[in-house]
Amino acid sequence: MAKFSSVSLVQLFLSATGVLAGLKVDVNDVASVKKAAAIVAEDLMSFYKGEIPGLLPGPPPAGDYYQWTGGALWASMLDYRSRTGDKQYDEKISEGLLWQRGPNHDFLSPNWTLTTANDDQAIWAMAALLATETGFTEPGGDDPKWLAIAQNVFDEQSSESRRVDNGSCAGGLRWQISPVSNGYNWIATVANVAYANLGARLSLQDRKNETRPQLVEDTFDWLETSKFIDSNFNVYDGAQAFDCDETNKLQFSYVSAFALESAAIMFNSTGEEKWKTLVDGLTKRTIAVFFPDGVAKEVACESTECNTDMTFFKSFLHRSLASTMKVAPYTADLILPVLKTSAAAAAKSCTGGDNERLCGLTWSGSFDNQTGAGSQMSVLSALLSLLPAETVADSPGSSTGGSETSSSTTPSPTSTDGSPESSTIPGNSGSHVGVSSIVLLGGLALVSFVLN
Repeated sequence: MAKFSSVSLVQLFLSATGVLAGLKVDVNDVASVKKAAAIVAEDLMSFYKGEIPGLLPGPPPAGDYYQWTGGALWASMLDYRSRTGDKQYDEKISEGLLWQRGPNHDFLSPNWTLTTANDDQAIWAMAALLATETGFTEPGGDDPKWLAIAQNVFDEQSSESRRVDNGSCAGGLRWQISPVSNGYNWIATVANVAYANLGARLSLQDRKNETRPQLVEDTFDWLETSKFIDSNFNVYDGAQAFDCDETNKLQFSYVSAFALESAAIMFNSTGEEKWKTLVDGLTKRTIAVFFPDGVAKEVACESTECNTDMTFFKSFLHRSLASTMKVAPYTADLILPVLKTSAAAAAKSCTGGDNERLCGLTWSGSFDNQTGAGSQMSVLSALLSLLPAETVADSPGSSTGGSETSSSTTPSPTSTDGSPESSTIPGNSGSHVGVSSIVLLGGLALVSFVLN
């Protein structure tokens, strides 16, 4: 007897109802955005094959995806879980994170040690920290808590052994960890801002610890002194470790976004004017550079050709901007309008693939035939950035990461004006003042995908 797969049955139903004609979403309606996000998340997970026997959960065993993209995947799915309440992917998220934690519980798996960079490790740590922030189920048995793993990574990256010890780059966090790696003598701005981002978020988990916020401040001082962040708030790519005076001035969206989110968290924590100055400048410059015509664009590559890594960057951009609005609510006047126009354009790209709903990379109003995990994840984050984040309680008897009212989560679903969540996504409101609840974030993580 002939068998229909669940996929073919779903496609048959969708084609009969006309849903296959692309992704439909009203960016002003919560229910519509959640429905669209569920579809995009389902298609994103179709790229992940880590549960197949013989393949390692977490990172890709083959294909054009690097190990860091696994951390990005799980952060995105944790964000999806938090903003929609959908817990169907919990087992895969937990398995993927735990398989890559490594023997020292620091996301330095023996399979990847020689090629892992500091930003790769930080991205995985960000995913673990997001698990804590959103109340995700803690590992059982003797496995360390998510927070402990993230702390391990930050402490390791604070070591002088990870940094340049002399010359014009002294104090900068190197890109790659191993001295035999080609990238060991490159100072990547993203590694430094990812480290700062991790430290800023950890400081919210333990406000009595004065060391972490000081290290975050030291990192920003170094970035500005070295002109990796210039006086116009451009955030540049990096420099050779022997000469930080010769900066590569390419700009990538996730680097600026990590810097902005970190500064916003520090302003939320301290109220200091220096941080507000950074937040204001970085917000305006990030939007000016990466949202031409109100739609996110990876300006360094989309006009020519983006490599696979670059297809993930707009995911971090949207997620970090959403987080920035939460910890510095006055920025919503500038940020929320572009998140809405960008999400609407992103959804229009989702008309590709056999199911006629896979998403593209360039959000110009039509499908560009550039499907992949990065394109799919970026559209998912664009949609999720419009939804409130909240702690999702686990089933009775489970162990959760952090309490439901921890300082790093939104205690209850609220709109940006503080009223109970409604079916309408709020417009702009710049009247907010200091909020102590921080919502999530994302990280650079790089994902565990396997190509079909």
